Amino acid sequence: MSDSSVTDSTQSPAGDSAAGPGKVVAFHYDLYDSSAKKVESSKEGDPVLCLHGERGVLIALQDAFVGKMPGDDFSITIPHEKAYGRHYPDRVQRLSRKKIDGGKQQMFRPGQIITIQAEHGPSPATVVKVGKFNLDLDINHPLAGVDLTFDVQIVSVREASAEEIAHGHAHGLGGHQH
Repeated sequence: MSDSSVTDSTQSPAGDSAAGPGKVVAFHYDLYDSSAKKVESSKEGDPVLCLHGERGVLIALQDAFVGKMPGDDFSITIPHEKAYGRHYPDRVQRLSRKKIDGGKQQMFRPGQIITIQAEHGPSPATVVKVGKFNLDLDINHPLAGVDLTFDVQIVSVREASAEEIAHGHAHGLGGHQH
């Protein structure tokens, strides 16, 4: 295979270019924790869309996108300090089941991740202990204190639209999807 055929295979008909500022990257990933256990994967669904600089994707991962082209595969390990931060032991709280929607009837188990209403909106919390009237919850991000390894496949790179830049995030196929 010649060099030109390799180059042609990484470009889409839309004329994709290298990832970076002002671009939307579509990618798939497998995410592993520090013990090499797969935590999650995007491969069963549509690719994840990321407008360079948006807050929904780790900045360290976005930085690794810069210069990448469609068809590029790479791995990156992100230390917890640049991912979800350290784990704070004092962020374990006791919460009345009454304060959780449907909490009185719901069955909870240690290790379960639930969504609670925090000061700044919905937030994940990990159930540590289940009692009859209360739950002990760890409100650290579930991946706090964990070094993360991403195996990434760049699917496409395109120019961001003016609307995406104004909104601060990528829009899916067919336009605005919130």
